[in-house]
Amino acid sequence: MGDEAVLRVTQPLRTERLVLRTLTPDDLDDVFAYAGRDDVIRYLPWPKRNRDEVAEHLSRRLNTTLAADGDVIVLGMELPPSPSYPTARPRIIGDMTLVLSSIEHRQATIGWVLNPEYEGRGFATEAASRVLSLAFDDLGSHRVIAELDPRNTASAALCARLGMRLEAHFVHSEIFKGEWGDLAVYAILDVEWNARNAIDG
Repeated sequence: MGDEAVLRVTQPLRTERLVLRTLTPDDLDDVFAYAGRDDVIRYLPWPKRNRDEVAEHLSRRLNTTLAADGDVIVLGMELPPSPSYPTARPRIIGDMTLVLSSIEHRQATIGWVLNPEYEGRGFATEAASRVLSLAFDDLGSHRVIAELDPRNTASAALCARLGMRLEAHFVHSEIFKGEWGDLAVYAILDVEWNARNAIDG
């Protein structure tokens, strides 16, 4: 990583079943279908939003460049129509977030949200694996972390599937939606990711 723009995502990224791309205002219906659900935002650090609020939030998630500490890219998880999923059009079923946490220390943070209607089919693992590759291979990260509420067992299980280790569990570390909440920190290093991929390959 240098002082110049370190990563620009202008073209969609493809996985076996998904297309990961920048969200647009046209994705509002699909994003609101999960971002407006109580069970989705339960462990997320933002309140439940109505449709207009989701639209406003969506308009602020269109960045395509990681150039400075704190920059964020959000990629929609688009599921194209297929024999297995014969929808009328491609659908956004969730999103992946990649944050440039520190250029100096080559640190990034990953996060995800998935529409519960598509849980249990491996989509989150598929998308997160691709974004981790983006973080290590393209961004040049040395360490990638995920921060989550330990009660979010689905995300904790996803971290385990990705090979991320639990590094910390902070008890009552913050006021979270009106009550004391814990914070779990998972992490993986570039050497660990590369070794894992070498075995899988």
